[in-house]
Amino acid sequence: MATVVCTRWLDAFPASYVTVLRNAVAANLNRPHRFVCVTDNVVGLTDGVEGIQMPDLGIPLQRRRKGCWPKLSILAPGVLPADEPTLYLDLDVVVNQNLDGFFDRLEAERGFHALREWNPTLWNLAPLRMRPDRGVQGSILGFYPGEQAELFHRFNENQSECFERFPLDQDFLTEHVDDVRYWPFEWTASFKWHCLKYYPFNQIFPEIKRPAKAKVVVFHGNPRPIDVVPQGDYYWGTKRKFGRGPVDWVRDYWLRHDVSCVENRWWQKSSQHHQTESQAVL
Repeated sequence: MATVVCTRWLDAFPASYVTVLRNAVAANLNRPHRFVCVTDNVVGLTDGVEGIQMPDLGIPLQRRRKGCWPKLSILAPGVLPADEPTLYLDLDVVVNQNLDGFFDRLEAERGFHALREWNPTLWNLAPLRMRPDRGVQGSILGFYPGEQAELFHRFNENQSECFERFPLDQDFLTEHVDDVRYWPFEWTASFKWHCLKYYPFNQIFPEIKRPAKAKVVVFHGNPRPIDVVPQGDYYWGTKRKFGRGPVDWVRDYWLRHDVSCVENRWWQKSSQHHQTESQAVL
């Protein structure tokens, strides 16, 4: 048995994100697995999702709202099965291809697996070996939970120091994982860095292509997947990288894995809210 785990706390993501990810994983993972959501609120989780109460690590509210520190609760002893290969996925990823390779790699080479943080777009012109290693990107992690007790204790017993030294949980992981193993670079793509073009090229070539070779497309920062799902004429993104209206392949993915989202009032309100924010930025 394998474990796929996500996390959800406070009001950053609604339960519908868990539904989408769970259904996408089920459609793209052949091996027997359990799908787990470690959360502070199990309300709204659908069938097929095993809700596990997020342990209270005493993380201050402002740190729970910024920095993704509660994510590290998945490393706490006893939260997840100790001896099962475990794949962590952020809720705002898009599963693009079969995921079995992540588990194959984890079983073949035990240890702590993570994404290598991407470099800004211009670095794509250089070979990977020549790009600066920016450390861990925390959207996709692989590990055996029983092997990570020491890593968890380093954080939990030194929280104040960690908060002072590291802006994000992934910065902590970059420094404290003893021997990080990066997933193959071509397995993932960043929506922000690999799919979007800078202004004014996004006006000349407005099509946003799906990265066909990537197993997972990661949304980090602005926009989130839900921002590019609604039908309509609206702007999203940032001043230098933005788009207009829905991205068809993201919309198709979202509707396929959560057929109720058209009637989901949160989805409608959230879309309007993010559209207003994006327009204000632009």
